[in-house]
Amino acid sequence: MEGPWTRDEASASGQVFEDRVWALLTEQSRGHLHVFRPLLDRGVDALLHRLSDGAYIPVQAKGRSSLDLGEVKLLVAAESVTDDLVVLVGGEIVEGGLGPTMLVVPTPDFRRHALLTTARGVPEYSMSFNINPHAKSRWLPWLISTDHAVERFGVPLGLPALAIPQKLPPLRRSPLGFLGETEVVRRLAEAEHLNLFRPFPDSETVELAVRHLENGRVVGLQIKTVSVDAVRPNRPVDIYTSSFRPAPTTYFTVVAWMPEERRFHDECLVIPSEEVLKVARPAGSHFEFEYQPGSKKQPRFDKYRRALSDLCMEIESLL
Repeated sequence: MEGPWTRDEASASGQVFEDRVWALLTEQSRGHLHVFRPLLDRGVDALLHRLSDGAYIPVQAKGRSSLDLGEVKLLVAAESVTDDLVVLVGGEIVEGGLGPTMLVVPTPDFRRHALLTTARGVPEYSMSFNINPHAKSRWLPWLISTDHAVERFGVPLGLPALAIPQKLPPLRRSPLGFLGETEVVRRLAEAEHLNLFRPFPDSETVELAVRHLENGRVVGLQIKTVSVDAVRPNRPVDIYTSSFRPAPTTYFTVVAWMPEERRFHDECLVIPSEEVLKVARPAGSHFEFEYQPGSKKQPRFDKYRRALSDLCMEIESLL
């Protein structure tokens, strides 16, 4: 890059800072932190999924492209830091990377120590920290070397990369699978209090994270789509064993596309991931089960059957 970022490029520099933070945390964690980005910006820039315990950490990233007398100065709209569960990450963009020191602070602590001011009548917080922090800095408990940033999210440096039990072809989203995912996203988008996040990359069980805006709870969904017709009304659902990690907050949602009618079946399944192996069987590199929507011949699925029209309310109830 030639020359410093200009004020007109503030939005672009902010995006660069976010992307570099996510890349840094993914690299330092060796994949043990998985980044989910929002489909709609509603105050959280990303969810970090810590695979060791399934926790989801909401993060807001604030970067500066220049220093003021050796300090990173941040201005943060007050309305954007009202969620007590969010962790704010602040730092400096430098050529090709990030500055040597980062701020990683929960929003309650940030509000407590930052200066509340106004800009054009809008409340905002201001604060600054030196990239060479001194012992008397009020921000010292939340400053960390950029080389160790991942430790603030409960992941130690030096972990080996996540083990893959066997070599499999890379995951590819089929047009049918993408159609089903889009349908689930569309229905959940009807909920006023749900915020939806997609993973980057899509490399684990959860492929859609849903966060409640008011209580901060998160559930992760794996979405499976089958195509059913009069000839083959009973279609298999496949789950890669290598990426299957059951957790109390993870659910499998199965929807059925009817190509002859160009619509989805009125019924879907919502199965807790910890109960999937009650209905699925090993099949080589997969777990597999057959699903026939609307059938009375598969009683093992009865407690998981839901009306597709009620899917949004069902997910809200889980939160």
